[in-house]
Amino acid sequence: MKRPLEGLRILDFTRVYSGPYATLLLSDMGAEVIKVEHPRYGDDSRAFGPFVGGKSGYFETVNRGKKSIAVDYRLPEGQALLRRLTANFDVLIENFRPGQMARFGLDYESLKAEYTRLIYVSISGFGQSESSAGCYDVVAQAMSGLMSLTGLPELPIKTGPAIADAITGLTAAVGLLGVLWGRERSGCGAYIDVAMVDSVFACLENALADYSVNGRTQPRQGNIDSAIAPFDSFQTCDGWIVIGIGNDRLWQALARQINSNLASDPRFLTNENRVANYHILRPILDVWCRAQPTEILLACLHAAGIPSGTIRSMDELACDPQLEARGMLARLELPNGENLLVPGSPIHIADVELPPIRRGPHLGEHTRCVLLETGMGLHEIDQLAAGKIIAC
Repeated sequence: MKRPLEGLRILDFTRVYSGPYATLLLSDMGAEVIKVEHPRYGDDSRAFGPFVGGKSGYFETVNRGKKSIAVDYRLPEGQALLRRLTANFDVLIENFRPGQMARFGLDYESLKAEYTRLIYVSISGFGQSESSAGCYDVVAQAMSGLMSLTGLPELPIKTGPAIADAITGLTAAVGLLGVLWGRERSGCGAYIDVAMVDSVFACLENALADYSVNGRTQPRQGNIDSAIAPFDSFQTCDGWIVIGIGNDRLWQALARQINSNLASDPRFLTNENRVANYHILRPILDVWCRAQPTEILLACLHAAGIPSGTIRSMDELACDPQLEARGMLARLELPNGENLLVPGSPIHIADVELPPIRRGPHLGEHTRCVLLETGMGLHEIDQLAAGKIIAC
């Protein structure tokens, strides 16, 4: 079977992570993604390490399989060219600060009358109607409330990877797919406004409900969960594991592994009891885990059907047979012959074979061929290049 988005064309003005992650997911499902970059600067992430063969591993990870055209969208001639190009695309997606695309004459209001089927996605830190202030992942984690819930009592901590960017990219991709299906019935495009702060705030689980019901702001408790117990990390005699007990049946299974009397202890019979008395329960679990090797302990927990696992590091994940079997360890071959290991697509569709993993584009690598595909002549392309409107 063909990939579900084959034939969909996306004009991609996004940079760094949130937008490029959204278009990466869509590209893996078959969409043709044409990345628009400034001829001089390119995507900021081209300068982010690690570097292999002179190429950014960061850029390659989220831009593999895409095409790049280099057009100076700050110049009127470049703006006019991009408006012409828009006629050949189903989707335009951008993550400039609010108002910037309007200054280029490439905002939705400027395009919608002429391109009625266009789906236009804007990603920003705070939304198009709010602040035009810049926003990176760490700002979104802070402003959304995530960092107020993550870390130690005395120290708010952001997540390791840029999770706010990733959540925003996922949100944008889902919104785009919904509007795409709507266009099949109405024939009309639409405008989608996705904010990083909104996207992360919507994922804070029960924090808002807890405040609404109890007037309580959840404290930072490290790895302790505010609503479920035990749901935590524990040290073994030779490593670390996590244990997640999401219902009373699982608790009974765990308690019987630790101590037969623990299963009937009234302080821990229900999840509500365990949350209230976790300061008593955790030391019991801690002593039990520290006395055993990780491998033996996990075998015992898995045999009892208890959700648990090791805290794995990247050197373990990079050679994990399950990730390998699921195509999650993808190898890019770079022009100098070196290989780069990157995550594969997490979306597995039955009977659809994903294409070979292709490297990310050089800056402006596809400018000439994309313009030729739209019917532009070689003479006009050469003139644009000579005027530094494009780079080929």
